[in-house]
Amino acid sequence: MIRQAQSNDKETIVTMIGEGMLWRTEEIGDIVEKATVYIWEENDQIIGCGTYDLNSSGEDGTAEIYVYTRPDHRKRGIGSRLFDKVWLELQQHEEKPMAVMATYRVDHGQGADFFAKRGFASIWGHHLMKYTGEIGPEPTLDVRKFTESDMERYIQSQSDAYYEVRKGIDLQPYRLADYPEKTMDAWKNWLLGEMREDIYLFEHEGVFVGSLIITGHGEVFDVFVDPVHQGKGYGKELVRFFVNRTLEKGLKPHLVTGTHNEPAIALYERTGFQTFQTTTTAKRDFA
Repeated sequence: MIRQAQSNDKETIVTMIGEGMLWRTEEIGDIVEKATVYIWEENDQIIGCGTYDLNSSGEDGTAEIYVYTRPDHRKRGIGSRLFDKVWLELQQHEEKPMAVMATYRVDHGQGADFFAKRGFASIWGHHLMKYTGEIGPEPTLDVRKFTESDMERYIQSQSDAYYEVRKGIDLQPYRLADYPEKTMDAWKNWLLGEMREDIYLFEHEGVFVGSLIITGHGEVFDVFVDPVHQGKGYGKELVRFFVNRTLEKGLKPHLVTGTHNEPAIALYERTGFQTFQTTTTAKRDFA
């Protein structure tokens, strides 16, 4: 039967989803904590869940949903009924969204067919990649921490570096610096607050060439080389720095990159990363 999840269900739900989605426990827990969650329960066992969140997608007016069923209970219509429950809830919600996004694995399972039949169209995909080698040579670039005075250069350079990738999948605005003022202010506050100690800048002979962010759990993101300095091997040096610092802490280096970003995928594979999971985020207008 379907019922709304209670606080004491959270640990079981997080564990269940983690059996299929190779996300960190903290990431899944955050999704479950913020979302409205319905579960499918049989004989006091939770075997599936459907969730929705009106605020997590990063796009105003867009809800985000997840539907998951344990593999040994699939093809019984459980996922369909959980989806229908979540969809009906959204239709009746006072903050009815304009669109809905869903993320699911495409390297195994039937998630792509499930959501395609319900009118969802893929907008982008991601590879989870993990490093499988040892500590390597140290980069020759100079490395320092991010400061407030670096803000404008950092944003402009990252905007330029990601322009072609974002344009290729029609992710607007194509330049990050063109986001609305409210979004830009939130980004700057995040960089100066939560992320400040984790941002590294790379320079060659005093000239800025790129940057990356290393998290406390061994993940790297926002890796970029300024377009002016691309093609000089600096990207590989940035990745080496991340790998070495992470391995020194006894952590396993990993990252998420877009399936459309072929140059980045090639770079990571050359430096010892392998793909362990591929997901797609799909979207449907909400009527």
